[in-house]
Amino acid sequence: MPLTLNEHYTASAACFIGGTLSVVTQLWLLFDFLPMLRVSKGLKSLHQHLTLANLFVVLFFFMGAISHFEQRWIFGDTMCKFYVFWCKFTPVASMTLLALCLYGEYQHALDPSLEKKNVSYTIPLCMAWAYGLLWGSLALTASEYGQEPAGFTCTVIWYKVQSFTNYLTILGFGTPSLLAFYYSFNLWHKGFLIDNPMAQAAVGLMISMTAQFSAYAGCYMMVLAGHHLSLYAIAFPQIWTKSVGVVHPFIYSHVFASNSTNEKEE
Repeated sequence: MPLTLNEHYTASAACFIGGTLSVVTQLWLLFDFLPMLRVSKGLKSLHQHLTLANLFVVLFFFMGAISHFEQRWIFGDTMCKFYVFWCKFTPVASMTLLALCLYGEYQHALDPSLEKKNVSYTIPLCMAWAYGLLWGSLALTASEYGQEPAGFTCTVIWYKVQSFTNYLTILGFGTPSLLAFYYSFNLWHKGFLIDNPMAQAAVGLMISMTAQFSAYAGCYMMVLAGHHLSLYAIAFPQIWTKSVGVVHPFIYSHVFASNSTNEKEE
C-alpha cells in the first residue's frame, strides 16, 4: 500500500527538521566547540574527523525531504548515482572513524604521557576515509541501485543484491562497530571512563551512532526473516539516520562543563 499524501508530508517535514538541526549541531561542534578544547592535538583531530564524517552523513538530507514532498525522486540518474555513493561512503567512514577515535582514547588512557607527545593519526585517518570510499565505490560497481520501494530516495536495492548487502553489513559496518564496542568495553572495564569526559563522550557517540545506523540493519534483517514491511517502515531509517546527530552536543556536554571548570580554575 503506497504512502498517503499526509504521510509523505509528515516524513518530509521530519526529514527536513531533523536534518537541519543535525547539520547545525555538527557545524557548531566542528567549528566552535572542538577547536577550543584543551586536549592533545591527536585526540582533537580524531574527534574533528569523526564530526566531519557525521556532518557528511546528514549533509544531503534535503534530497530525501524534497523527494518525499514531491512523492518521487526528482534529481535525475546522475544524482541518484552520487546519492547512492555518498550514503554508503559517509556512514562506513563515520563508523570506522568512531572505532579509531575510541582506539585513540584507549591508548591515551593507557599511557597518559601521550597527551604531551602530540601523537599523529594522519595515516589511520586517511585509511578510515579510504575504507568509506571503497564501500561507496562498490555500491555503484558491484550492486544494483535505484529508488527505494517507498519511492523517495535512491539507494542500493538491498532486497535484490543480498550478497553485497551482507558484505556491507558485516565488513562495512559490523567490523568497525565491533572494534568500537571492544575499545568502549575496555575503557569502562579498566576504569578509564572515570574523570575522563572525552572518553565518556566517545562511548556516548558509540551508543548513539550504533542506534543511528541499526535502523537500516533492522529493516534488512526483518526482510531476510520473511517479514513484510510497510513502506513507512522502510522510509523510517532514512529519517532516523538524518536526525540522530541532534543529540551529539548533549553527549559532549560533560566535556564542555569540564573545559569551562578548568578555565575558571586557571
